[in-house]
Amino acid sequence: MSQMQPLKKPPGFKDPTIPIQMPPRKVNLPPSFKPQKRKHRSCCCRCFCCCFLIILILLLLLVSACGLFYLWFDPKLPVFHLRSLEFTKFNVSESQDGQRLNAQSALGVELKNPNVELKIVYGDTRVDLKGENDVNMGAGEVVGFVLENRKVKVVKFVMKSNELLYGDSIGKLIMNGFKNKNLRVSADVITDIGVGYKGWKSWKIRVKVSCGSLRLKQIENGATPKCGITLFNWFDLN
Repeated sequence: MSQMQPLKKPPGFKDPTIPIQMPPRKVNLPPSFKPQKRKHRSCCCRCFCCCFLIILILLLLLVSACGLFYLWFDPKLPVFHLRSLEFTKFNVSESQDGQRLNAQSALGVELKNPNVELKIVYGDTRVDLKGENDVNMGAGEVVGFVLENRKVKVVKFVMKSNELLYGDSIGKLIMNGFKNKNLRVSADVITDIGVGYKGWKSWKIRVKVSCGSLRLKQIENGATPKCGITLFNWFDLN
């Protein structure tokens, strides 16, 4: 008796006894396992808000303190006047490089403190004396000092100049102007000023004070024009 051969499986036949393998699915993590970007952003926002609030409070306190200080003391800027100018030496000499101005002078600048209660604290103070055609006629410096409230002080600057003159006509022009007292001069005072009250002193700010331009005969006749003040080299208080 012959054995029966197994039937061939048709194309596409799936054996129901073999379990079907499903493709792996993406696992959805619970919210607690998601990246912590939101928490990190939230912390940064909180820190920024706190810092901004602290800075705002400090600014408000500073503005309030400045306002109270101004209302209580009514601070005023010092007043500068060019008081005197005396030359003890003034001549133009010939050198190997050309003509040179040899000059020695004493310049007096009057300082007035108009404040009722505040004193004015000066740092080291420098003055530059200029003539026509921007010729350097000397420079002097004094150490810092304090000017008490409602006080006036004349500061003396001793200056020397050994300036090289460019152009033969400049020396002649300066000498003629000096002899007939028509020479025009100007002085620039550069200093740091602050205010003080009893044992307290504020920080200092840089100021430039421009005095002139005046002719020598105007100064000798007692002209004392008020000098202009410039803060931070750009804010003019004239």
